[in-house]
Amino acid sequence: MTEEAVPPAVDAAARRELSRARTATMVCFFVLALLFASWAPRIPQVKEELGLSDGELGLALLGGPAGALATISIAGLLVGRLGSRAMVRVTLVGYAAAALGLVVVSGVPSLFAVLALWSALACALDVASNAQAAMVEDRFGRRIMMTVHAAWTGGALAGAVLGAGAAALGLSLGLQFLVLGAAAITGALPVTGWMLAGDRPTRPASAALPADPALPADAARAPLPVGRPRASPRRLRRGRSRWRLPSLRWAVPLLPLTMITFASYLGEGIAADWSAVYLTDVTGASPGLAGVGLVAYMTCMLGVRLMGDRLVEAHGVRRTIRPLAFAAAVVFALALAAADTRSGTVLGIAGFAVLGAGLACVVPAAFSAAGQRAVRAGAPAGPAIALVSSVGYAGWLAGPPLIGGLAELVGLRTTMWTVVGLTCAIAALTGVLAGFAPIGPGSDPPDPPA
Repeated sequence: MTEEAVPPAVDAAARRELSRARTATMVCFFVLALLFASWAPRIPQVKEELGLSDGELGLALLGGPAGALATISIAGLLVGRLGSRAMVRVTLVGYAAAALGLVVVSGVPSLFAVLALWSALACALDVASNAQAAMVEDRFGRRIMMTVHAAWTGGALAGAVLGAGAAALGLSLGLQFLVLGAAAITGALPVTGWMLAGDRPTRPASAALPADPALPADAARAPLPVGRPRASPRRLRRGRSRWRLPSLRWAVPLLPLTMITFASYLGEGIAADWSAVYLTDVTGASPGLAGVGLVAYMTCMLGVRLMGDRLVEAHGVRRTIRPLAFAAAVVFALALAAADTRSGTVLGIAGFAVLGAGLACVVPAAFSAAGQRAVRAGAPAGPAIALVSSVGYAGWLAGPPLIGGLAELVGLRTTMWTVVGLTCAIAALTGVLAGFAPIGPGSDPPDPPA
């Protein structure tokens, strides 16, 4: 190993700065999920107040994904231009303020428009926060992405509880978002000053995070092939490369990451929208018990994400994610096979719990790999993460209607075998996450047979 290949030591002062940046990023992830998750329990109330039918509500709710998908690529470019810290500050304030628009909606068009705006700001905040996390991870020389995504999961759990509690107490939606939005701005905005400025790597392009123990020592140090020669300083000053969409050659190395992200988001969307329906309609669970499936899923996801960075550093990405994905496939298959027995509900809840563990590390690892591929090429992480995120969001959107359509044809129990197939596919694709090495010349060695 040459001296240049070793990341320079991080002194105590720099480590404190990076630790504060990591904390600030976790706070932003927590706030992002807190506000969004607190909205879900209030949807029935909004539907009743506006007098919407199921079809009208479904049409209005499409504003959320429409706004996110329309914004995500632009958000990546803006992060590259303005920097992730500036983007986080702007979108955090806008995101918290836009939530109040849900209080004044009067019908399908206004609800669609407000959700589109709110989701667009949420998406931009998500991309900027992930880009900041990738930069902190790069400078730290250690993995942090799963820990910061654990903050998102914790925020989602807290938001769901707060939203349900506010609905049960009869608090108005306006009061809920006024309090949460004010808390988000006053609590999170000051700590954004701890974030790192700029979005370019400070270490040599050949430097990398600690190598995956599952790979040969040389695999993680291969340089990233870039679609065209790096722009000259003069052209960078003109901003030419920062405003361009990524070229096809630049994006091709990220395609395997988009595949595994799509599969993981597809599974997450199915769990979020169909866990309670499955437990009620297939296993015969009571409405109260049916909600435990999603709670178990998110709790296990939170626990694994909190341990994920240490597990990956000790065992490697592939040896961490693959067993968890296979375990999710096996337990979920057993739950489906025993769905009509007396233990069907308990096994179903266990299946969703293990599914949360199996999917917990996939998306953070994919975002981390995408960000590292960018920063090691001397490029901002935002556009790379935006590309991977956009395909992942498509999976999140496709999952629930896909399950609904197939369930009409073959039944929900049979359709849920899709989850088993997804987790098996994720286990097979974990090699693309290993080592933070590029795909192409000088890439990771082929994934050995299991």
